[in-house]
Amino acid sequence: MKSPWKSTATTVVLTAALLASATPALAAADPKSAVVKPAVQAPLSYTLTQDLQVEIKTVVNEKTPDGTRLGAVVRIKNTGAKLVRVPEYEVRLKTKDGVEYKLQPSLGSPKSIQPKSQAELSYLTTVDSAGGVELGELTWVDIDVYVYPKKETPKLSIPITEVAWSGTDNAEIPSASVKKWGESFAIPSLDTPLEFKLSNISRNYEGNKASSIVQVLLTNPSKKREKLPDIVLEGKSGLKTYDSALVESGVALEPGEQKYVHFVIPTELNTELDAFNIVTTEKYINDQKEPVTYRVGRVHVLLPDKQSDALLIQGKYAFGEAMKMDPLNNLIHPDMSVSLVELHMEENEGDGFNTAIAKFRLTNKSSRPLGVPSFATDLVSSDGYTYSGSRQGQTSIRVLPNASYIVSYSYVLPASETGEELKLALYEAQGSASPEAKTPASAGGPDKDGKDASASDAAAGASLKGAVSFKSLLTAYKVDVQPQPESKDLFALYPLNVKVNLWDISAIYNLQQGYNYRLKLMLDIKQEKDVLIDRTFSQLQFDMYDSGGTLISSISHPFFGQNKLQNGTNILNFSPNTEELGYPITIKVYEAFENDKGETVKRLLGSFKQ
Repeated sequence: MKSPWKSTATTVVLTAALLASATPALAAADPKSAVVKPAVQAPLSYTLTQDLQVEIKTVVNEKTPDGTRLGAVVRIKNTGAKLVRVPEYEVRLKTKDGVEYKLQPSLGSPKSIQPKSQAELSYLTTVDSAGGVELGELTWVDIDVYVYPKKETPKLSIPITEVAWSGTDNAEIPSASVKKWGESFAIPSLDTPLEFKLSNISRNYEGNKASSIVQVLLTNPSKKREKLPDIVLEGKSGLKTYDSALVESGVALEPGEQKYVHFVIPTELNTELDAFNIVTTEKYINDQKEPVTYRVGRVHVLLPDKQSDALLIQGKYAFGEAMKMDPLNNLIHPDMSVSLVELHMEENEGDGFNTAIAKFRLTNKSSRPLGVPSFATDLVSSDGYTYSGSRQGQTSIRVLPNASYIVSYSYVLPASETGEELKLALYEAQGSASPEAKTPASAGGPDKDGKDASASDAAAGASLKGAVSFKSLLTAYKVDVQPQPESKDLFALYPLNVKVNLWDISAIYNLQQGYNYRLKLMLDIKQEKDVLIDRTFSQLQFDMYDSGGTLISSISHPFFGQNKLQNGTNILNFSPNTEELGYPITIKVYEAFENDKGETVKRLLGSFKQ
């Protein structure tokens, strides 16, 4: 865990540049100074000289063990046709009670600006003010030291009209920087047109480690290629802050393109996140040529009260309809439709838990074979618990043209689960990745390499190393559990309807084996048109119980291949090899398949008792 705003509290302030509601001011003493009206959501730009325009990216007001660190990062633009030197004006932060603090320029800031281009200038100072300061404006002042007394001429003054960020441990967050979950937003202070939307969060457990994976949708609305700026997504739980790692690297979007990126946030096992900060790292080089870095909050995104409500759903699902998939997914072919055709839940007698079984129909609408997609699924209960699905252990490799194929998933749920108001989510499992943790340090002092760091930073970075599994949301719906059919002579297991026209249980005795039993079934099996089954499809499992309820024999028969069940007469032999003739005998009939964990999953279809 890493908390970049600790009790030694980074209090970060964004200026009016972040806020569309900010009010620009003219230069205090320069009649030529004029405000350049910004486009919608763009940072406000101010005239510093004839060719130079200034906009504020960051203002920092940070408590440290040595006092209060004050600073600013400004973006300066040369609108002229030739190289322009940066004026050697003093840059000051003025408090609301009139105190002025001189800021020192970074040794890394450029001294001149190329024509029709821009650069960032960084300024910092530390003052002995343990009680903190309340900032009022950022000013540029021309100092003439060749006259006595020295002459000061104000050149530009920009008001800091609102506190836009006060650190993660501050409960007062300005409304302009707060976004709801699923809301799209831009970050004008980063000088990027990219739009962001936090679209999904999932949990991953590996051993005794836990992590939250946040899926972020990027949109490039501009007419040129744009790179993802260097941002970090911090997870918040109360006053605790958790660092993240970006899984993807070198992310860039073409004009009009949309793309997902994923941030992995390691936490304690029982941690529930309630919000996220999008932060950036600012860099400064002091007079000793030592780099200082600090983080600045840009946007605060709130999670719903229940994290499960962060799942963006399509609405209420109607069984059999084609699910609407995320068009950006790389798993489900556009000519492949996915439908949920069955969802049943029942109690496992004596085991203390329930089992849910979902069947998905994959339909190939093209004229060529398509591969069977291996998606992950979750069931989310009304009280926010998530139950991951286990896929059937074996599937076909591909789906034939103009045909459908069935894939089954099983879920283990507590016995208290009622199955009401469930949500079903499908994911594209991304396997594992080894993201590089970006853990910019708080500005607490340089480490042995001259870089700002702290022990907690190093620990946070170490916790992010190694392979991480993550997944991208394909779609999600509200779903209802289907009631079990009441007919005793019709077994419905999509795409089959098995009608039992006649059944009979008889006993056979011989000296070597004792009593064995035979079940005679007259079946009428009907199969849904164009829905194909193969050896991977579910089987019927027949469990035989004696009069005391003890399981004495069990057999299975497929619907495909050797020893399959068929229309007409079927003779099933049970061999409990008992010396006593049981009466009554009960045979329970289940639909059964083996999931990818090697477990046999079954659903009760009916029973025979004789």
